[in-house]
Amino acid sequence: MGILIVGIILIAFIIIILIVRSIRLKRAKKDFDALELRFTELKGIPLSFKLNKAVSLSKVNTNLKDDVVSFQEEYEKTQEGLKEYSVLLAETDDFIFSKKIKKANQCINQLEPVVANTSRIVLALDAKLEKVLEQENTQRESINTLKERFRVLKRELMEHRSDYHTSIENLDSSIKNIEEMFSIFEEWMFASEFDKAADKQMEIQVEIENLEHALHALPDYYQQLKGTLTAATDELTYLYSSSKAKGVYLDHLDIDKRLEVIRELLSESLAKLSDVDLPTIEKDIDDLEVRIVSVKEDIDKENDAYVQLHEKVSPLFERVKDLNKRYEIIRELYDRVNVRFGFDNWTARLEKDEVMLDELNEQRFRLEKVISENTVPFSTLFLSYEELDTMVQKLEIECKEMQQRLESACSDEERAKEQMIKLQLIVNEIRIKIEKNHLPNVSEKYDDDLIMANKHIEDIKAILLITPLNVEALNAKIEESIDYIYTLYNSVNNLVGMAIMVENAILFGNKYRSEYAEVDNELTRAELCFNNGQYTKSLKIAMNIIEKLHPGVYENLVKKGVDINEAIQI
Repeated sequence: MGILIVGIILIAFIIIILIVRSIRLKRAKKDFDALELRFTELKGIPLSFKLNKAVSLSKVNTNLKDDVVSFQEEYEKTQEGLKEYSVLLAETDDFIFSKKIKKANQCINQLEPVVANTSRIVLALDAKLEKVLEQENTQRESINTLKERFRVLKRELMEHRSDYHTSIENLDSSIKNIEEMFSIFEEWMFASEFDKAADKQMEIQVEIENLEHALHALPDYYQQLKGTLTAATDELTYLYSSSKAKGVYLDHLDIDKRLEVIRELLSESLAKLSDVDLPTIEKDIDDLEVRIVSVKEDIDKENDAYVQLHEKVSPLFERVKDLNKRYEIIRELYDRVNVRFGFDNWTARLEKDEVMLDELNEQRFRLEKVISENTVPFSTLFLSYEELDTMVQKLEIECKEMQQRLESACSDEERAKEQMIKLQLIVNEIRIKIEKNHLPNVSEKYDDDLIMANKHIEDIKAILLITPLNVEALNAKIEESIDYIYTLYNSVNNLVGMAIMVENAILFGNKYRSEYAEVDNELTRAELCFNNGQYTKSLKIAMNIIEKLHPGVYENLVKKGVDINEAIQI
């Protein structure tokens, strides 16, 4: 039993030792793998390539010679460190393979300072070489960008060759030229001639930009020259032909010659597309557009003038005819009313207007003749039309003012005569109303007023008989007479109306005289006032007594304007 227990303990101890040994072995192998990976990374840094580049560069740039010598010395140190690194790695690998863990760990411990020192030397040298070769790296990045742009442009040309028509041969030559320039660039880079390589790179960039501009611009130029501008030229030719057929005068514009120049320039520009001479083509397109627009504007200007002239000239000629008729009317009116109304002497004025009218007639006949002959541009004729129109407007205003003054003078006289007749009728009506109603004790003032009213009418007659007629005095007298006679008319109407109301009130009150002594007394007073011409007082006395008998009758009678019997019923 004791032996069994000892055996179990021994086996367990052995197992523990094996486990611990296995763990230590794995840890050593892990450390070895990390060191080996680091060694691979350091070996992967292309120090030899970069140093050779630096040596080549020093042959061109003498300022780098001392630095390159120092780089070579440091390079030797890196190689020694890497060699020692490599030997220790190999020994460590052998110990791990033979499971000599202790010796393997010893080698790993020896490797750690070697790794640190070697890494420092390698990285420091790599940084120095990178700084020296920085120009090359920058140029390499730039040239790679240009190569990518070039590949895109080359692919674009291959995919859209049909869009470039006759320019394709020139574009292919540009592609080939750029490829050759890339090769030359690489030769200069290989020889470490970075400045020459930079110059070549600039040339490559310019060529690529020109190619890019050509690939983007040429399809539009083809479309403009073969499509838009060609169509515009054809439309211009049709516009020219149709305008001439319509009768528009265009000979002064030299359209045939200008169209021929446009066609020749268009043909030459299309030929230049094969040479890909973009600046010249752009200039030609701009020139073509300016020429086409200029010809079209000139033709449109003449067409517009032709249309406007034919639309407006006939009405203008009619206005000239109307002016002739109006002038005759004015002349006749002036001869008839000049003495009657004492107008200023218009002889000079009428003679001046007659001269202007003769000039208008002459210009009208001349314009009509030139239009029918069709030998002068319509834009020029339209200026003559506008000049004639201005003269017509001026004379129309002059004739209108004169005619209005003449007709106004005649109408003032007729209006005064009509108004005088109306005033006579009103005066007669006033006289008849006073006589018809037999108003007692009418004041002498009304007789005087009638005499004054008749005098106003006589004054109007007297003014009308005078030659020349003073229109201002006539109008003033008419206004004065209207104010006076209408005021008198209203006053008499009120007087007659009040007298009638008094008579009606007394007649109504007579029915109550026998019943009421007060009524009899008051009505007697009212009659006395009425006979004395005191109509207002008489009405007040009569209405007061009736109001006592029938309250509210005064309001109905006066305010509602009804008959006294109706007022009582209300």
